[in-house]
This record gives sequence, C-alpha cells and structure tokens, in this order.
Amino acid sequence: MNFYGIEIDYDLYKHFLEFLTDSEIDAMFKALTTPPPRYYLRVNTAKTSPGELVKRLSERGISVYRDEHLEEAIWMPVLGPFKIPTARKVVIVDKKAAESVMMGADLYAPGVVKTDYVKRGEEVNIMSDRGHLVAFGTAVVESSEVMKTRTGLYVTVEKSLYKTPKIRNLPEYSEGLFYSQSLPAMVVGHVVRKLDVKRALDLNAAPGGKTTHLAQYGIAVIAVDRSWEKIGKLKSEISRMGLGALVDVVLHDSRYIERDFPRVKTDVALVDPPCTDIGVRPKIYHHVTLKSAKSLAKYQWQFLKTALKISKYVVYSTCTLTHIENESVLKNVDVEPIDVKMGAPGWGCDQCRRFFPHIHHTPGFFLALVKRRQ
Repeated sequence: MNFYGIEIDYDLYKHFLEFLTDSEIDAMFKALTTPPPRYYLRVNTAKTSPGELVKRLSERGISVYRDEHLEEAIWMPVLGPFKIPTARKVVIVDKKAAESVMMGADLYAPGVVKTDYVKRGEEVNIMSDRGHLVAFGTAVVESSEVMKTRTGLYVTVEKSLYKTPKIRNLPEYSEGLFYSQSLPAMVVGHVVRKLDVKRALDLNAAPGGKTTHLAQYGIAVIAVDRSWEKIGKLKSEISRMGLGALVDVVLHDSRYIERDFPRVKTDVALVDPPCTDIGVRPKIYHHVTLKSAKSLAKYQWQFLKTALKISKYVVYSTCTLTHIENESVLKNVDVEPIDVKMGAPGWGCDQCRRFFPHIHHTPGFFLALVKRRQ
C-alpha cells in the first residue's frame, strides 16, 4: 500500500488499523512527507544560555524563538514549500541526501548517485533517485572531480523545496553552542534530568544527541556504539561541544556490555535502537513491512534486556510508530513504566508516550521511562 510515497505492506497496514482509523493512518503518513513547522536546536547550556544564543542568532537576522516547554530548546520556522527554478543540468542524489537538501542543506559528494557533466559555477537541479525535484543550486567544483574523489562540497543550494538556516555555516555551530535535535528527542534528556542521577549508559550513542544532552547537565556518560564510523562521528560531536571530560566512548556491541564489562553499573541507561524509522520526517519515499518490524523488535529487545541488567532506570525510545517495535518490546520484559506526562499516551500503555506528526507537528517518536522491578 502506498501513502504519498511511503510504502507499507498490507500486514503492517492491518497492524496500524488495530490502533488508528484509516483516515488517521492517511493523515499520519501525509504529515511524514513534509517537515515539521519548527526546526529545533538544543542549546548547549554548558557553554551558553538559551537567551544569549537567541540574542546572537537574532542579531544575524535569523528568526529564532524559545520553546514553551523545554528550557534548552529553541526553534526556527520552516518555510515553504517553494517552486524550484529550472536548470539545464541535473544531479541525481540518494534518499538521505535528497531529504537533507530539500530542507536547504548544501549537497556533498557522498550523496551523489549520478550527475550530468557540470562545470564549476554552472547551475543545476538536484533530484532524488526517484525523480523528486528538491533544489536548485550552483556547482562549486567540476563534476568529474566529485565523482573521482567522492568527497567535499559539490553544490551550494540556493533554492530548496523548504528552507531552514544553514546552521553548520554559523560560527555558533563551530563553537559548539547548539546541537540540531528534534523536540521529542530532547524530551529523553529532560526525563533523565528529572531523575537527578550522576551516571548514565547510552547503548546506541551515535551520532551523540542524547549523550551530549546528558553531559551538558553534568551527568557522566558511558557512550557505546559498534562501528568505527559511528564512533568517529560521536567523538567529533562530543569534542565540538566541549563535553569530553564527561563522556567515555566505547567501541562495542552494547548488547553484550553486561557480559564483557561486568563491573559497569549506572543509574540510568538509554536505549534508542535501530528501527524502521517510520517517524523520521520529511520523507521522500520509504518502504517498510511487518516482517522487517518484527525482526527489528527482536533486536531492540536485546538492547533493552541488557540495559535493565546494568541500570535501575531505562529510557527506551525509537523514531518509529509501530506497536510491535515500541509497547510490544516493553511487554517482553518485567518493568514498571513511569509516566513522563508529555506527548500522547501509548497504545495499551498509558505511561508510555507517543508523538504523532499529524497531531503534535513533530517527527513521529516513542519513549518510555521504565523502572526495573526488584
């Protein structure tokens, strides 16, 4: 079944029908094809205050506002959709690059699938590998160089389908004064802070959003991920934000942390495992089956089971909206959910919390604070 380019099989559709009406499913998937109306940044309160950062960005002519609920959250309006000018040359990019470029980000070489021969300074259209026109811009290097090296900036985007400030070009980004993070993801850190804990374990730490959030609160974090590439990105973010003194980075499969590092004990653990990513927005296209969701749920359960052996409290979160990857995973362990009173009640778990794109105007997100039963 196809909802605005998001394809799910009939079994997954029936799975959603257990909790939503057909019109609600349609509205949910339609919202996922557009960005949220607010683009959020998390202020690094270890370096500056939300008020001071808002002032600095405002002086640059950026429209920026304080969030009504989370102290360290600020946001900028997302503008669009806009009409994209036509260029004679075309660059084809992968899904990830297209979804980034459509929000106004510049195009870098690794995202290029195919390109016309383009000289430096020529205008180009950027299209997804399924033919979605997402932006217009100017090449900063010749196409042959891009395809040869596969590194560096290729196109400076001048007109995109939607527009947000190019935050990575700001000096405040280089200074580590903020981290780009959705509001629901920030709620995870907010929940942990209210526990008043000293030590935390992040079992799925890269690229570093939740790890650095806890560290800026002064919480010592053991940050674990399983690939060198992810660890490199994680370390880069920790360094940029000046939080290295509070984070120990470990390269390991965190499902086996309790077995291989038996002395590791923390007050709280974060589990944000790989999932079907249904809640991530904006989406150009996506494909998910119930079988893939079930397979991932077994994987997710392994992380959660390990976390509960190490920590009294666990915050389990995903950026997907299936029941089988969220509430069902929690049912397979002996835990007591604790209501965090943000978002909407979970499906069959009132203490679990959900954020819906068509209701809360955020990415789709699930989180639950659970306590290990003694």
